[in-house]
Amino acid sequence: MPNQHRLQMVARELLREISVIVNFEMKDPRIGMVTVTKVEPASDMKTAKVYVSTMAEGKDRETALKGLGDARNFIRAQLRARMKGVRYIPELTFRFDESIAGAIRVSKLIDQVAKERQEKGETERSS
Repeated sequence: MPNQHRLQMVARELLREISVIVNFEMKDPRIGMVTVTKVEPASDMKTAKVYVSTMAEGKDRETALKGLGDARNFIRAQLRARMKGVRYIPELTFRFDESIAGAIRVSKLIDQVAKERQEKGETERSS
């Protein structure tokens, strides 16, 4: 079982390689513009959760996730060819990274509050 430091190094390498594979080597139009944000390998390296984000919403987002799921064997084969120092290439499951969507929502709320305060300040000055 790899130690925590090794696990983090493998996670970074998986992130980098999966990003390259998804963005430059896959031709599936369902996937579109996807960013790999995080990879969490299990401590035994048998599985890994791959978190992605995309600007697509609703059905397009689900279609992109399905496309990634359908391509997971291709991605694992590519990883196997590239990552010579890793004994096991984990089974991949793809999930949406909701933290980015949450950050965008918070940012919009902050902008909205700032705009309302600015409008309120302008109204008070003109009175």
